[in-house]
Formats: sequence, C-alpha cells, structure tokens
Amino acid sequence: MKNFKKFTAVTLVAAMTFGSAMTVFAEEAGVGEGTGSYEGGEMKYPTLTVTLPTIPAGTYDYIADPNGLIEETKNDDGTASKYADSTFTGTTGIFFLTSTADDGAKTYTDKSAALTLDNENAQDIDVTVKLEQKTAGDAAIKYAENADFDAEDKENKLYLAITDGKTTDPEVAALSAEVPATITTTVAGVPENYVASYDATTQKYGYVKKEEADLTDWNGCSFNMAGALNKGATWGDSVTFPEIKVTWSYAEHVDGVDANGSVSGGELWLSVDGTNGFSAQPSSFKIDGTLTTAYTYHDGGWISMEAPSSGSVVQFVVESTTYKFILP
Repeated sequence: MKNFKKFTAVTLVAAMTFGSAMTVFAEEAGVGEGTGSYEGGEMKYPTLTVTLPTIPAGTYDYIADPNGLIEETKNDDGTASKYADSTFTGTTGIFFLTSTADDGAKTYTDKSAALTLDNENAQDIDVTVKLEQKTAGDAAIKYAENADFDAEDKENKLYLAITDGKTTDPEVAALSAEVPATITTTVAGVPENYVASYDATTQKYGYVKKEEADLTDWNGCSFNMAGALNKGATWGDSVTFPEIKVTWSYAEHVDGVDANGSVSGGELWLSVDGTNGFSAQPSSFKIDGTLTTAYTYHDGGWISMEAPSSGSVVQFVVESTTYKFILP
C-alpha cells in the first residue's frame, strides 16, 4: 500500500510537469508573432476613356463657287435660287453647310460647323485632327498654303485647312496633295473631379469620379474646316474637285521632346530634326505605352521601324532625354 501511494505521487508530479511544459510550448510568455499586410501601391485613376465627336453626314462636304454664281443669282430675300431655304455668306468661293435651323433654313459659310471633344478624365490627352485627300480632283487644281492669292496668280488653286477657329493666333494646318494636314493639341485633364475611394468588390483603392453636381468644368478642344479658291484663275464649265477625309483621334499625353518623323514605304524613320540622328541607341522604346524592341538603330543615329497606325504615340529614351512622336 505504501509503495502504491508512492507510485501515485510520482505519476501525478510527472503529469503536472508534462502539462506545464505543454502550456509553455503553446504560449510562451513574453513572445508574440504578427503578419504584415500591404494596402497597395499608388492609387490609380480610371482607365482613359474619350468619346470622339459624332460627325453628321455632310459636315465636310463643300461647294466650290469660284465664279460667284450663287451670289449673282440669289433671290430678293437673300436666299440662294438653287438651294432652297439656304443663305450663303462669305467671299472665299468655298462654302460648307454650317447650320440648319428648326424650320429647315440652312446657312452656308466658308467654314464647316465646329466639332468639340471634351476630356472627361484626370489624365491629359493629345487630340489629333487629320485632313487628307481621299480622291484627287482635276490635274489642274493645286493646293494653296493659305487663303491669300496674289492678283497676278492665275493658277487654279484650292485652299482647304483644319483650324481651331480662334480669332487670335489660331492653329491652322493646310492640306497638300502629298501630306495630310494635321493638328495635335493637348487637352488637360481635371484630376480635381475625382475622389479617393475603396472598392469593396475588387478590394482595391483608386479614384472615382465625383457626383455630377460636384464636378467642375471639363476642358475641351474644337476644330473645323476652312476653305478658299483663287478667283483670279479661269475656272471652266466642268471641274472635278478633290474628295477629302477628316479623322479625329486621341492618345494619353506623353511628356518629352518632339522627335522628327517621316513615313516612307510603310516604314517610320525617326531623327532629332530631320537631319541629325540620335547620339545613342534608346534605352527604352514604347509604342502606345507598350515596350518593344521592334526597331532598328542605324549608323548615324537614325531609327527605323514598321510604321504604326495613325495616331500611335512612339516614345523612347536616349541618354536621359525622352523623345516622342505621334503618327499623323
């Protein structure tokens, strides 16, 4: 009996000692552990979205009247005899349908109706408007660089251009048979129209557009066509005028020095200024923001590559200088 009690006491002590050791193993006094979580990188604005202007049919159709026939035959009320309920104003000899009233009355001027594009983004964008010849007119027609014609000039000249229509220092690009007329302008975004937010569905932070009532005005740009004819020339009874095409496009604005670029035989050639090449091979080369190595660096510093599509943005870095070129 005595031995039994002694065995029981030893067993109890061992059990208590083992249990105490297990407790210390599970939760050691004075020691704690923790995990780290990451909230994410820099908050981003929504992906760039831009609505290009809807161009009504006939916006860029033009009437050529170098001989002043519309003016000579207008009705007593000032409307054109050939074009019902239409008024023509302007002296350049080119007329676009500028507006149509609710009652159907039409107004023609030497400028097409202006179309507008608004940048409803936080990011700046570059808007490009390109005017190009789609089908050539008569061989005798030559494109003019401006709308002013010398009295001695007797050539059949046609002036067609893209312009922002400003009264002071307007941007103007005139069409030629070989090169499209292109204007690119930067339209600033309005980051103040966005507020920081957390999306519980995606579990990500980011900026979202404010409520409509809280928005400030967006920035935009406006362009139209203008035209003129050399009235000092002899224009025959039957003349075919060129068909033209106007294309609006956009890209996110990229800071950098403008490179010189030209497209020949489906290849884009890039240089510093059309004469001098770059001092070294690019350390980074992107097309529309995507890295690429699909280009050739030539002796003399010129760069060539398969020409990207119109409106594409080529950006590259040479010895810490960022260059850019936007395809016309």
